[in-house]
Amino acid sequence: MEREYRPLSDEFQVTADASAVRRARDRIVAVAAGWGVPLALEAQGDLRLCASEVVTNALEHGGGECRVTVRWTGRQLMVEVADRSRRAPMVLCPADDLTSGRGLALVQALADSWGWEPSEWGKVVRFAFAAAPVPAAPVGPRCPSLVVRSV
Repeated sequence: MEREYRPLSDEFQVTADASAVRRARDRIVAVAAGWGVPLALEAQGDLRLCASEVVTNALEHGGGECRVTVRWTGRQLMVEVADRSRRAPMVLCPADDLTSGRGLALVQALADSWGWEPSEWGKVVRFAFAAAPVPAAPVGPRCPSLVVRSV
């Protein structure tokens, strides 16, 4: 019997300070874990990185605060970060010697999907990770092979 999920949502405000990105990232990961979202181990690390990048961008370019919404649909974990900037996010390919500017390129490479849209008061940047396939439970006890021996 396949487990049925009902949509879940968590929303919170983030205000820029020295630990804001870490707290937001940790909450996103904790919420997903608390809901039992089946993410592959690699995807869990990618989720942390993508959350850090998108929240950092929102705080730096969107007025020092943002709203984060995490949604679990039963098929994918979606993270939306809304800020007050109307400027479109840009995927950059900075030179190797630059220390910033790779955030959205990482999100594009790591998330299963990402995008953005203008909102009434700024924009919303979102990314999503698909659920990892859940292995099927064994149907019944496994019996060892029967061997017929002749005497």
